[in-house]
Amino acid sequence: MNRINNILLRFDDICPTMNWAQWRRAKEVLDSVGVTAMLGVIPDNHDPALNIDAQQDGFWEYIKQLQSEGFTIAMHGYQHVFDIQAAGLSTPKKHSEFAGHPYKEQYRRISEGKRILSEHGIDTDVFFAPAHSYDDNTLAALAECGFKYISDGKSMKPYMRKNIVCFPELTGGLPRLNRYGNYFTAVFHAHEWVRKDRGDMFGKFKEFCMEHRSEIVSFDEYKKQPLGFSYIQRGTEKMYMCLSAIKHGLF
Repeated sequence: MNRINNILLRFDDICPTMNWAQWRRAKEVLDSVGVTAMLGVIPDNHDPALNIDAQQDGFWEYIKQLQSEGFTIAMHGYQHVFDIQAAGLSTPKKHSEFAGHPYKEQYRRISEGKRILSEHGIDTDVFFAPAHSYDDNTLAALAECGFKYISDGKSMKPYMRKNIVCFPELTGGLPRLNRYGNYFTAVFHAHEWVRKDRGDMFGKFKEFCMEHRSEIVSFDEYKKQPLGFSYIQRGTEKMYMCLSAIKHGLF
């Protein structure tokens, strides 16, 4: 079967105290269809909402194993703590770990997060921020710390900003595919699958993987897509921000 869409699977909030039962269910599905995903690993989790299971020994060895299996490891923030009321470039909601902080503080958090990963043998040049909240200072600090890509944003196509290639993440959960083919990122938080208001998200995830297994690609393949014109994509993001702010009554 020829590939129509190029779908990147992304799992957020990977840390030693995550919901391991739900992640193992996800991993079984990925293995059964023969695909991998991008995993957003929190270097030093301090978010009490993610203290779900007892800390697993050998966490970092397990992450290295997944990386050797073809999973892309991204740095997902630093401590996953929202300590400032500020919006970013791609969300009007004002709670952030990065956006709104001075460059120097953002650089400290990013460099420290990368140091922790490197200390455990994990090298990566991909980042995405908790709550999608980042700004130009974040991007500049990322570039200074050797990062090349961010998986976030509300543009229609990836584009270069502050020497970082920004790959859009337009929907949470299952993307709205179309028959014309495109690039999509499907974002999952496995620990949320136990919530009653989420319905049968695991079942939908499994069905999606089974149906689109031939269209799911690694990040190495995904990042080969052509870049859009920067000024057009920035305009798209600004339009999204305005519409989203109106929708959430933030004006």
